[in-house]
Amino acid sequence: MLSVRIVTADHYMTAPSPDLDVFYSDFRGCEVKQVPVIRIFGSNATGKKVCLHVHGVFPYIYVPYDGFEPHEREAYRLSSGLDKALNVSLGKSSATTQHVFKISLVSGRPFYGFHEKEHQFFKIYLYNPVMVKRTADLLQSGAVLGKSFQPHEAHLSFILQFFIDFNLYGMNFINLSKVFYRRPQNVIVPLNLSLSTVNISLDDA
Repeated sequence: MLSVRIVTADHYMTAPSPDLDVFYSDFRGCEVKQVPVIRIFGSNATGKKVCLHVHGVFPYIYVPYDGFEPHEREAYRLSSGLDKALNVSLGKSSATTQHVFKISLVSGRPFYGFHEKEHQFFKIYLYNPVMVKRTADLLQSGAVLGKSFQPHEAHLSFILQFFIDFNLYGMNFINLSKVFYRRPQNVIVPLNLSLSTVNISLDDA
């Protein structure tokens, strides 16, 4: 197991990496072109500086599912409507860029008000964390499918959402059971030497 102290974290967008990222979205039926990667800077238990790249995590928000239409059909309509609304808001009305990675049906208690029972929600996974706020604004404004949605967890940043899902916090250690070490280019490294850059893959929560 590798442990890395979390000093600072950010993210970047990149093309999918072999053995680390998804290359195909079964939900959308197309290839994935860009994925988010979380980058954590810190040190390991011995004090060696580490740059950790976390793969397989996508930003998401929730919207209530009313149950009037079969959830599979409604999820596809919602993803297509979101893609179109986002492209229009970016001034690219004729673009066919897909912003939604997938949508799944989940259950939980709404954050707002008192609720005795769990409700059903669509969990909307996006490719780019930068698009979360714009997506929430469009959903609330009624620009998607001609009705207003109440987004949940749209106020959380991508990094904070990741920390909450995996019970992490600043200056604490993130413990990793499976890591891939990145070899510096044009440098011969002995097999017993630990490198400072690590790639890991986590299942999304």
